[in-house]
Order: sequence, then C-alpha cells, then structure tokens
Amino acid sequence: MQLSWLSFFIAFTGWFAIPPLMPTIKADLKLTPSQISDANLTSVSATILARLTIGPLCDRYGPRKAMASLLLVGAITIGLAGLVSDANGLIIIRFFIGIVGATFVPCQYWASRMFSSNIVGTANAICGGLGNMGAGVSYFLIPLIYNAFALGLSPHQAWRVTFVVPACLCIIMAAADYFLGDDCPGDEWKSRDSSLEHHDVEKHGLPRTASDCDSIEIKEMDDKKPAGVKESSSNAVIVPSLVEPPSVVVDLLSQLKNPAVLILMIQYGCSFGVELAVDNMIGEFFHSHFGLSQTTSGMLGSIFGLMNLFSRASGGMLADYVNTLIGEGVQGRMLVHFVIFSCQGAFLIGFSFAMGALSSSLVVLVLFSYCVQAGCGTTFSIVPFANPKSMGAVYGLVGAGGSIGSIVFNYVFKLYGANYADAFRVIGYAALTAALCTLLLKIQGRMLLGLFFKKLNP
Repeated sequence: MQLSWLSFFIAFTGWFAIPPLMPTIKADLKLTPSQISDANLTSVSATILARLTIGPLCDRYGPRKAMASLLLVGAITIGLAGLVSDANGLIIIRFFIGIVGATFVPCQYWASRMFSSNIVGTANAICGGLGNMGAGVSYFLIPLIYNAFALGLSPHQAWRVTFVVPACLCIIMAAADYFLGDDCPGDEWKSRDSSLEHHDVEKHGLPRTASDCDSIEIKEMDDKKPAGVKESSSNAVIVPSLVEPPSVVVDLLSQLKNPAVLILMIQYGCSFGVELAVDNMIGEFFHSHFGLSQTTSGMLGSIFGLMNLFSRASGGMLADYVNTLIGEGVQGRMLVHFVIFSCQGAFLIGFSFAMGALSSSLVVLVLFSYCVQAGCGTTFSIVPFANPKSMGAVYGLVGAGGSIGSIVFNYVFKLYGANYADAFRVIGYAALTAALCTLLLKIQGRMLLGLFFKKLNP
C-alpha cells in the first residue's frame, strides 16, 4: 500500500510541476492567456488514453510493473520540459507529461487487491488522497526549488533546471516499485487462476489475489473432478490453468455497456475532473485576481491540493462506516456519495460569490475543496463493486472519466477567461447534476432509493 500512494504522490508532483511556475514561464515565453489555457487542456488529454489502456494492462501484468512503466515515461517527459522554447513546445510537452497522470489507475488497483471488501473504500480513499496531495506539495515546493536555483541562475535558466528534481524522483520511485514492491499479498500475481470465475462477491467480498481465489469453497461434483484441478485442502481447490484475458479494446467496450460504469465516469469527471481543473488554475487565479506574488500565490494555491491529506480519505472512510450501519449492499456508500456531491455543488456556487475578498475566498475554497476531494473518495468506495471480475477495465474507464471531466472544466475556465465567478457557478451546477445521477445508480441490483422504497430492492 505504501508504494502505491507514494508512487502516485510523486507522479502528481511531477504532473503539476509546471503550473506553480506559470507566471515566470509566461513572462519568459511571452505566452497569452489563451495559450496557457490550451496547455492546461492538453495536460490531461493524454491521461484519458493512458488510463483507458493501463487498466486492462494491470489485469494482465499486475499494478507494480504498470506503475513503474508510467513513472519512467513521466520522468523522461518532465525532464524534457526544460527544453521548451515557445508556446507550441509547452503545449506538446504538457500533453506527454499527462501520461503520468494514469498512475492513478494502478494506485487504486493495487490498493483494492491488498484489502478486503469491507474496507476497500477506506483503502482506496487513503491512497488516492495521499497521492493527490502531490499537487498541493508542488504548489508549495516547486516555487521554493525555483527560488533556490534562481540564486545562482537567471530566471530563464532556473525554471528549466527546476524540472530535473521531479524527474529524478520519478526514476527513483519507479525503481522502488519494480524491485521492492509486490503485486498482491504473497506476490502470487503470475499464478493467479481461473477460479476467479467462480468467485461469489456477495458471499466472499472482492477477489484480491490468486490466493484469495484459491481459498474459495467450490462444491465438488459427485463425478470425476475436472482435469487440471487439484485439491489443496479439505475445502479449497486450486485451478492452475490460466484463462486467456480478453483484449484491451474488447474488455473496455464490454464495460462501457454497464450503466453503473457510465454514471461513475460522469461523477468522477465532476469530482476528480474539477480537482484537476482547479489544480491547473488556482495559482494563476490568486496571482491575477488578487495581484499576489508567484511564491505567495503558489503557497495559497497549495491549500487546495494539501486538503487531500484527509479529505479524500475521510470520504471513503465515511462511506464505509455508513455502509456498515445500513448493511444493504452498497446503499450506505451511495447515500454518503449523494450528500457529498450535493454539498460540493453548493460550495462551488458559493465560491463564485466569495471572490470579493481574499479571506472569504480562502474559507469557501477550503469547504469546496474538501467536498470535491471527498467526492473522489466516495466514488472509489463504490467503483470496486461495479464489476469485480473486470476491475482493471472499470478502474481505467472511471479514471478516464476524471480526465475527460478535467478537459471539460478546463475549457470552461478558458471560455470564461477572467470571469472566474461564472465559471465556478457553471461547475457547481454540473456537480449538482452529478449528485442527482446517484439516484439512477444501480450496484449489485440495489439503488439508493431502495433505502426508502423497499420494492426497488431485489
């Protein structure tokens, strides 16, 4: 678990290393506001394809190798950012840096394989929250690293050399994942088997490892046991023959037919997508709207990302806790999910009316950032139950939904320009709409309204 969130944390630090230095980069490359918006848009575009692809690859090769590979690609692209000389170069390099954002998928996949179903929401939320905190650390740390280099270098050189630091961190973390990590308890990834096909999620919870699948009780037939099956204990069987997994495209398309997956994609787009969009612009907002320095703007902007230290985790924990109280499938998680998204929409709209003073802006920023990030936690407390037998594809699709949402909301900020109030109101209305979508969500045959109208339950 520690490697999963730490890897995502380092990846996020590199992914958002550029926005804290945007005032300096803007002056050096003579960028226009439109070009900065285009760079923000492209920074999450590559993440969509990368997340869609990496999910099924986690199913095939395990999260450890998937994570290490993404970090190495990220290290190369982040290091090359210092060679940018114009707006087009910045847009292109931010596109490829966006690939490292796909580390979210192996992070959550890894955590889900390590923990049982009754606490998987908490585990996913803690790992995701600690990882997302990397964006806040970037806003705090990257300007300080730049200031240190600027003591002996010109601003033109200092911002370019700064990116060497996150690039080296990505390389170190990739090596740690590959050589020190385990894909699952006991590191039995290569020996996972087709007994997963017999796994009863309602009875046994989420399948996590090959050994979990091996310990599932399967009724023995009175006839001869199937060839290739050998007994490991009085009540367990091992099926050593591997089932050929479907192709990446087939797996993804099959999961897109699941309405629950589509709804979760939309909702993650309205939570994590909002988070990514705000991560891209919050420093520039404080710099341009209140006339603060680059370092001060970065430190205030870091508040949004650093809230992940507890906000996302608390969303998952609260969802798990309420679910144990209600004890009806995942309806407890859905209830918390609905409430958090409703509050998120309300506070985003409230932020649009609180921009007159720095103090009121910071207060409402804390409130809406908590709800945005807690909404990410509640979303991924539900995601593992959408289709446990194709977890990688589902994680990839929902994760890609977050990136798609980020593109949409980055475009909203570009469309409204300096009119931040209207932009935040639009995003708030989108979050309220996503909250209502929870009423349509059906997981394991149960809907949220089934808590109040029992006839809706199976």
